Amino acid sequence: MSRRMKVFFDQTQNERGRLDTTYSTLGNLLTDNDFDVEPYTEFMILAKNIKTAEVLVFGCPNSSKLRPAEIDVLTNYVKAGGGLFLLSLSGGDRGLMNNLSKLSKTFGIEFDNTAVKDERSNDGLPTMPFVSNLTAHPCTEDAQDLLYPSGCSLKVSGSAVVLAATSDMADPANQPVIAAVEYGKGRVICSGSYEIFRKGGGLKHAGNKTFAINAIKWLSGDVRLAKPSKVAKAKKGTAAAEVSPAKLDEMEGALRRLVNAVFDLQKDIGKVGEQVTRVDSNVEMLRNQFQDFAEKTQQQFGVMIPTKQFKTLEENQEVDLQADIKALQREVKSIQQLKDHIKQRHSSGIMAEETYDEQVKKLDTRLTNLKKHLKGKKKELKEIGQ
Repeated sequence: MSRRMKVFFDQTQNERGRLDTTYSTLGNLLTDNDFDVEPYTEFMILAKNIKTAEVLVFGCPNSSKLRPAEIDVLTNYVKAGGGLFLLSLSGGDRGLMNNLSKLSKTFGIEFDNTAVKDERSNDGLPTMPFVSNLTAHPCTEDAQDLLYPSGCSLKVSGSAVVLAATSDMADPANQPVIAAVEYGKGRVICSGSYEIFRKGGGLKHAGNKTFAINAIKWLSGDVRLAKPSKVAKAKKGTAAAEVSPAKLDEMEGALRRLVNAVFDLQKDIGKVGEQVTRVDSNVEMLRNQFQDFAEKTQQQFGVMIPTKQFKTLEENQEVDLQADIKALQREVKSIQQLKDHIKQRHSSGIMAEETYDEQVKKLDTRLTNLKKHLKGKKKELKEIGQ
């Protein structure tokens, strides 16, 4: 089974954008779109600790500065193929007392000491402007405009591409506010506003949600973008069921969450399995100690202490294997039923072909791995019984 892309949200730099508060809605949005999101808390930032993530997000470091060694680690991370998302706020480095530009200027982008305003096009306040000057790019596909609260402008040079810029009526006028660049094997996006993704702030705007998904997919190296749902064409001689686009989106979202839940549950099961293994190891150690104590007691005092109620290691393994086999069989059955349900919805013409192919591919991969795992467990059980 190919694992889901992992996105780390850094928390070592006192970021304002945090998964448990201001970025909680963003975290849920990404999870619903097949990403694993986790806070990154290991100080300092080391290459070995971030190499498992496809994307690393810095959501507005506040009164904290990256060390030179950390800047080198992050630069090499991008060069090797990682995705880096840097987000700031009005005032840039100076206003926030961070040094994000020391990292971003390596990629041809810097955060200005400015506060973007637009008196004409805004969401109630000049400091909450709508930005409609968007460049055609995978990150901006299907986004008509963006809500850009409390942001600064950018300086862009080299091969960096401006994704969004202020209007000629804004202050400052016609200046970049979001930019992207490919560097080595990796990719970087810089936004002068972390609030574009803030819960109850920029993320309430539809364009910002679209941009969020597109941007993380692009940073992760996946340039395939979500398309509007369409009713599958009816087979010749049959009529497709009349289903509204809103209803289709709702059903596809529910199915996507269901499939994701299966993967998340498997992750949790894996963690529990590790804990059970540790407990079994401790029990085995105690059993051996008790048997040793019983033998010594019998030798010294002639007192018999029964030990048959303690299962041997082989007996414990047999019980565990039988439990594992039953659990795997139940999971295989559950995924087969889910796959049948998805096939039924597709054949009835109410699921888009793209969504159908995506979900069936995931479930087929999972089934193959489960059956392989199940075969291995049965073989282990057979060998113990011989």
